[in-house]
Amino acid sequence: MGAWPGKPLNPCIDFDIEIDNSVVGLKHRHCHRRKIGLPRGMLRYLTLLILREGAKSGSELSAQVEGYMGWKPSPGSVYPLLRSLEEEGLIEALEEGPGGKAYGLTQAGVEELESYVTHEEEFRQRSRNIRKIYWRLVRGMPEEVYEALAAFQDELEEAYPRLGDLEALRRVLVEAREGVRRLAGVE
Repeated sequence: MGAWPGKPLNPCIDFDIEIDNSVVGLKHRHCHRRKIGLPRGMLRYLTLLILREGAKSGSELSAQVEGYMGWKPSPGSVYPLLRSLEEEGLIEALEEGPGGKAYGLTQAGVEELESYVTHEEEFRQRSRNIRKIYWRLVRGMPEEVYEALAAFQDELEEAYPRLGDLEALRRVLVEAREGVRRLAGVE
């Protein structure tokens, strides 16, 4: 894609809007730069999971998503999703508070979350794929080192439900982190 004569190549495109065959003029600047966001359907799933913990307003929900994902969904993403989930009967508006309308999970919402368990392996595989893209392609980790890391994470995923002593697990993870820091020369 080349630039117009005398104009630099810009990933944002200016365009005119045409109404009834008449050009109205430059009305919008559309940018094709795209940030990497959540996989499709993840905000819906995350919203239901968060609401399972208790009622939340849209702004509280956004803050919690940001805490988990490092990305804060815009009101233009959150409120239409909440409206859609409410129309589907998966959530209900409970009360109006200082943070706005609070939403809670309905029994149908609980059942919807339970149905996601059938998709757990698909979710885990997508997580593994993202992990591999990050470590192998973005960070350039050698295959044999990545395979050791992936095996550790897979083992942790498999063993976690059977672990009784979570404090012991925390200690093992802290020791592993400290070992990596020593290898990197960070004390």
